[in-house]
Amino acid sequence: MGNKLALMTGGFLLTAAVTAIAAEPQIDSAKAPLYIGKSVMACGTVAEINHMPNRHYINFDKKNPNQSLTALVWNKDYVWFEKRYGRMDSYVGKKMCVLGNITSTQSYLQINVTNPQFLRLPNR
Repeated sequence: MGNKLALMTGGFLLTAAVTAIAAEPQIDSAKAPLYIGKSVMACGTVAEINHMPNRHYINFDKKNPNQSLTALVWNKDYVWFEKRYGRMDSYVGKKMCVLGNITSTQSYLQINVTNPQFLRLPNR
């Protein structure tokens, strides 16, 4: 019974995640300023990935400090992104989409991404 419940719960959570992704508007990352405070699927070209001791910044369209949007991935979550997608640095110069709430932080816009399910690589 426990295995069936766990399977049903996992299926429900996956369905909820897929439904959430489908329900969010897809925008170009350059239009992020128009969507501050909103949850969107933002797509753009990865300009660079900056690795800090406890976090990783995926900058879209231009390098820091001129990026249109930053996807923030904390170190504790980053391992799951690399398990799913391989070496993340290999995506510099490629199109990527991230799902989340756009916030304004220290004069730049960011989406905090905690789960690799909320990242899409359209040309993969």
